[in-house]
Amino acid sequence: MITSEQLAVYRDFNGDIDDYSRSGCPKEGDGLDWHAVDSLLQELTMLKRNLVSKEYAGQIRQKLSEMTADETTAQALLEMA
Repeated sequence: MITSEQLAVYRDFNGDIDDYSRSGCPKEGDGLDWHAVDSLLQELTMLKRNLVSKEYAGQIRQKLSEMTADETTAQALLEMA
């Protein structure tokens, strides 16, 4: 589950897990699945650009809902895409 705090860490490091690791891995990023966030952002970008079918768009929205802790985090991800 992606939280607002984890997403803030992801943003602080521009999604660069190597930079995060070199910085000493701040606790706020504990448990963050960087690959999952990257993948979800890629799918959300395709969704926002209308490059997916209606069925796949529904799957992406469902995944967004399941992977985020709350609506604020989901909205932040949509804005990042």
